[in-house]
Amino acid sequence: MVKIDTSDVKRGTILEMDGGLYRVVDISHTHMGRQGATYGFKVKEVTTGKTKVNTYNAGTVLEQADVSTMNALYLYHTGDAYSFMVGDTGEMFEVQEDIIDDMSGYLKDNMDVFLMMYKGQVINVILPTTVEYVITNTVPGLKGDRSNAGKKPATIETGIEIQVPLHKNEGDTITVNTLTGDVN
Repeated sequence: MVKIDTSDVKRGTILEMDGGLYRVVDISHTHMGRQGATYGFKVKEVTTGKTKVNTYNAGTVLEQADVSTMNALYLYHTGDAYSFMVGDTGEMFEVQEDIIDDMSGYLKDNMDVFLMMYKGQVINVILPTTVEYVITNTVPGLKGDRSNAGKKPATIETGIEIQVPLHKNEGDTITVNTLTGDVN
């Protein structure tokens, strides 16, 4: 286990708390006048997916899980499992859908990813920050329609729906930020 100060915790950090592994989903920092600063961490338990919020005073030392990352290739999806192959060894890993959950819509066949490992098991998949996708379905953009800040819904090649600029059409290639879902 590695000790980490609350000010050094980032989104995606894996912490060991209460006998379990928790991935930091969101961070809030509050400083109230003469009182000390506090950090609020919204964390998601790696195995069950349950979320909770923990608040700590600034300067508190937490335990960071000793995780490693491996370069891998996403191969295919069958049922509720996703198959990955480690680039160096050719070792195959089946990852359950509940581990991937919110990022499954961004996975493309033969995509390079990183597998986060803890004691020989995959606990998280790290996608590239930006990925190019092709728009497969969208409605025509109406000139002057600014109720959605110049955006319209579109389905990309993986099947998820995102908001794209009005001038984008079916067949266009867009770059999507996989952390936020925004189109660059």
